[in-house]
Amino acid sequence: MTRHPHRIFALPTCLPLALLLSLSACGLGDSGSAAVTAAKLKAQEAESARATKEQLERQLAESQERAAQRQKEIEAATR
Repeated sequence: MTRHPHRIFALPTCLPLALLLSLSACGLGDSGSAAVTAAKLKAQEAESARATKEQLERQLAESQERAAQRQKEIEAATR
């Protein structure tokens, strides 16, 4: 029975290579899902910031309207 050198070499080389590839694929999947999660959080933060800005703009406009109304009332009272 003769031994073929490529048969002895094939198993020790292929097994770690297969393990390495499978583990690296898991890491890529985790990185991808982390990126998606980060993007969703950023989108939520942007939406929250937009809503806060709109609320502040409404409050400012209401405050300016009240100040203008008071000014008119003061002017009417001093005539």
